[in-house]
Amino acid sequence: MMDFLENHLGTVFLNDIVVIYLLGYMHRAFYRRKEWTKNKKWAVWLTYALAYLVLVSVNEMRTMVLTIVVNIACYLVPLFILYQVDNLRGFGYYAFFGAGGFALEIMMAAYNGVLKNSTHTTYGTFSVGSTVVLSLMEIALVYAICFFGSKNRNLKFDRVTGMFAVVPTVSILLILIDYLRLVRNSNWFFNQQQYLGMVMILAVVNIVFFVFMEKYIGLMKKELAAKQNEMKLHAEAEIMEMATKTMQERLSVSEELIQQDRAMRHDRRHFEALLLSLLQEGKIAEVQKCLEERMSQEPRAVKRYCENTTVNAAITHYVFVAEKEGIPVRVAATIPREVTVDETQLAIAISNLLENAIHACEKVPKQERFIEVSAKYKSQLLLEIANSCEKKVPLDEEGHPFTTEENHGIGTRSVLSFVNQTDSEIRYIAEEKQFRVRMIIG
Repeated sequence: MMDFLENHLGTVFLNDIVVIYLLGYMHRAFYRRKEWTKNKKWAVWLTYALAYLVLVSVNEMRTMVLTIVVNIACYLVPLFILYQVDNLRGFGYYAFFGAGGFALEIMMAAYNGVLKNSTHTTYGTFSVGSTVVLSLMEIALVYAICFFGSKNRNLKFDRVTGMFAVVPTVSILLILIDYLRLVRNSNWFFNQQQYLGMVMILAVVNIVFFVFMEKYIGLMKKELAAKQNEMKLHAEAEIMEMATKTMQERLSVSEELIQQDRAMRHDRRHFEALLLSLLQEGKIAEVQKCLEERMSQEPRAVKRYCENTTVNAAITHYVFVAEKEGIPVRVAATIPREVTVDETQLAIAISNLLENAIHACEKVPKQERFIEVSAKYKSQLLLEIANSCEKKVPLDEEGHPFTTEENHGIGTRSVLSFVNQTDSEIRYIAEEKQFRVRMIIG
């Protein structure tokens, strides 16, 4: 084993394993893997294995310029194959890693006495101990970059990162161009100390710019977070105001139905007494006439779906709306009179979910329409609403439904606001012809 490591191939194999691992670590730190890779981990391993073989082959040539080009390719190719490249942040930090790693290799080459020989200077010419030290320093460099590096994906920050990434890129070019000019021009005396001094100065400049960039981005993040929080509170207040107003209108309609039901029950005793009197007098035709008139004027009775009056009113209203649209609704709800969250907000959330379900059903042929509501209360309220839909509903990265239509999606945002405020849980399940939403409340 030691004989293999003492061979230049051994040092190449050793350091290239570390390099590929670090490139993969930076990929994972700043990007999310594509969906297709989650069930095909072998493809991920194969991609990095091929990148490793290419890097080893090129390093065996011991050509500095080619090694740099292939190292960049080994970062970019697996990145675009395996990950969702939706921001520039990873490129900016990779530039800092490239500049820092290049400076470390130059200094290690000087330590091993192989810096001034030719352009064929890579870690293939280093000793085993130097290769191990170099690998450890590169690991520390990448871990520091990823630890301090912001993972925020805001496009504004991406532009800032692009500006700062110019510094390490220019540093790499200066180090490389100056070295090639010196070693290829026989009229120039290679001043190793002067060259190392320039490399170290550029390394310090990159560190300063990196720290400055992180400080600057940190301040921007705080400022943006404050603005976003302010906008979120304002938006939630507007949504809640709209939802409360709409809920009041719905409750008003339901209250009318309840009052009609109470009036009907109040008059029923008098009506039944009248029928009894007519029957006792043998006036069967008049009894029949009274019953026919009563049935034609009978107001719609309010069905009680649960013990909570506010929630029951909301469900009653939307069952009525759904049935008018020819949508069968099946409700099995055991929601107690007292719940652990604000019952008005709960009624608003359920109303928004039912309203979304009705809108979805309206796009489906009448024979395929349905809405199912189930709720069970144990230590928490478990709610599920299922409905038919025209096609599979698209979900965003967080698993929430979204729409690009103007003035749509307010109900969904209101529900998510309720979930966040009450520390509840919500899950959307989208299928081809069916959509479900499940909530754990309280």
